[in-house]
Amino acid sequence: MRVSEVYASVQGEGPRVGTPTVFLRFGGCNLRCPGWPCDTQHAIDPKYRKEWVKLTPNEVTDWAQMKADEVGTRSITFTGGEPFLQRGQDELLILTGNLTSDGYDVECFSNGTIVYPDWAYEMIDFIMDWKLPGSGEDPHNAVRLNNIVGLSETDAIKFVCNDMRDIVMAMALWTKYIEDKVPAQVYYGKVWEGNVTDDMLIDFVMKNQLPWKLNMQMHNYVWPANERGR
Repeated sequence: MRVSEVYASVQGEGPRVGTPTVFLRFGGCNLRCPGWPCDTQHAIDPKYRKEWVKLTPNEVTDWAQMKADEVGTRSITFTGGEPFLQRGQDELLILTGNLTSDGYDVECFSNGTIVYPDWAYEMIDFIMDWKLPGSGEDPHNAVRLNNIVGLSETDAIKFVCNDMRDIVMAMALWTKYIEDKVPAQVYYGKVWEGNVTDDMLIDFVMKNQLPWKLNMQMHNYVWPANERGR
């Protein structure tokens, strides 16, 4: 497994915001989001490959559990990069099985463009980052559309907006694919240095009576934006 970093912090977004959490950040991503700079270049840019360490699932388990013991948490987050890019996904199954069998709650931040295996829906709570036009990626990715069918009420879909065009597109996608079809929670928020403000997005969501939750990346307000290990 290609691991960029393992660290303990406070979850800054999604359903577990505010919860002490151990983050397992995997190296590598199948997307580049040319519309704005990724906030984890060290996990996606090949020039950082020498920083990534190759470990077995059991070694990653031991590292995560050591960090969890240090802060007394049972919450583990897979992030990246794209966690499901790990070769063959069998190692990810072993790692997830190790953690859940020991009583840890596992969630995963994922872009949704790699097919999720059946076991993952049962063992992991997903936060799917649905890419909008402002990211430069395809908001109509067919794999993502198939993946959302398996999401439950403990999972979440996250729309990150660069401008008002993005939030309008998010509402159209929600109406077509999610409303009354997928029970996942829906979050929305702005790109950290984007062309829209939180209050603009809130006003749009409230005017359109959307049952969404604001996502503000709390960690970027506590520590310097995009600081590693936070």
